[in-house]
Amino acid sequence: MRLLIITQSVDRNDPNLGAFYYWFEALARKTESLVILAGRVGDADFPPHVEVYSFGGARRGGRLGRVWKFWRLFFRHFARVDAVFFHQIPEFVIAASPLFIGRRKISALWYAHGQVTPRLRFAERCVDYVFTSSLDGFRVPSKKVIVLGQAINTDLFQPSADRHHPSANGAVRLLTIGRISPVKHYETIINACAILKNTWDRSFTLSIVGGPLRAGDREYLERLRALVAGKGLSAHIRFGGERPFSEIPDILRAHDLFLSVSRTGSLDKVVLEAMACGLTVLTSNDAYRTILPPPYFLEKVGPELLAEQIQGVADEPHQHQKLRDIVVRGHALAQTIERLYAYLSTPV
Repeated sequence: MRLLIITQSVDRNDPNLGAFYYWFEALARKTESLVILAGRVGDADFPPHVEVYSFGGARRGGRLGRVWKFWRLFFRHFARVDAVFFHQIPEFVIAASPLFIGRRKISALWYAHGQVTPRLRFAERCVDYVFTSSLDGFRVPSKKVIVLGQAINTDLFQPSADRHHPSANGAVRLLTIGRISPVKHYETIINACAILKNTWDRSFTLSIVGGPLRAGDREYLERLRALVAGKGLSAHIRFGGERPFSEIPDILRAHDLFLSVSRTGSLDKVVLEAMACGLTVLTSNDAYRTILPPPYFLEKVGPELLAEQIQGVADEPHQHQKLRDIVVRGHALAQTIERLYAYLSTPV
């Protein structure tokens, strides 16, 4: 099959989108030829039958110049492929729709987010399939929706060979990873740590890994830093900043318990990556309600309840095989890409 992919970024070290580099790598192994059009191109190394082009960064013409560059690239390559796969951004479908609607080529959109917009509804009408990670990942009623799982690279995200159960008096290493944004509710985790400091006889640390994207996020980060200082938690909590995707597996393996208290409803992949590394997890994300056993799902979110559940699971076995097995069975990269490829290569 000859495949065309439209995506935001092709960069194995992209802090937010680096995971998808491995999707493209897996698809490259299955296709006769692969063309990727990306807004940004960074650290990438593909075999000769893969061509990668950037439509971002056009200085002349601004946004209109980038759209014109996108159209030229899409028009040039679409005629020579069997299927086109749009990754995550409905606007890519809309921009390309005048060129592919009515053509007998398979088109698909991957979308895994709780947000529903008029642009998303329009994009759904344009494509043959909508792939998503969970039932909550695409909230427009449609017969086109195919739930594939989250495609976690379980070879990259796996437990360390030297992980041990912590000693009774050992420090518990807490971790949360994600964009610094109010939707992540990091203040809940910080306030839970303040409770632990005053009520728990175990020592602990918390690493917050991630960076802000928008001005409002930067202001939120400053409020979080002030909260940490005000609660006297500077010795317990460290802000790690934004890290390349390639460092995330080792960061996960250096911790014991992963925390996520967002309520976005989408299947946050970093929780699955933590599980694949054998960490115990606590999450309030509704998409995990039917995936995780009850001790690891937070029905209600509040500092007191979170602190209580942290204490309740702190002595869970490390190299948590039960949680890793959930990822391997339902969300492993190889099986997800196999199913995605089968749909893309079969005429509608």
